[in-house]
Amino acid sequence: MQTQPVTPSDIAGGKVRIPIEAKVMFPKEPTMLELVFRGRSLSCKWNPQVGPDKERSGVLQIGKAVLEEMVKPGKVLKVTATETGLRID
Repeated sequence: MQTQPVTPSDIAGGKVRIPIEAKVMFPKEPTMLELVFRGRSLSCKWNPQVGPDKERSGVLQIGKAVLEEMVKPGKVLKVTATETGLRID
């Protein structure tokens, strides 16, 4: 599975968008998640964005500083389930 391409506004907002088809790897409810993001262990806020009108891409709040340091605009990240949790590279 993979993320949506990371945009400059995603980086400015400190978020990574998870497309609907990849949301099966994530909890169905908003929560805090422990995951490995590009080799760094992080605790981040997860919002599945299930609205009353239609389902949208989920949002992981990674943090602006982390994204500025580790991701270039346009990058699509790989989401992998491991024995210990989720990994995003």
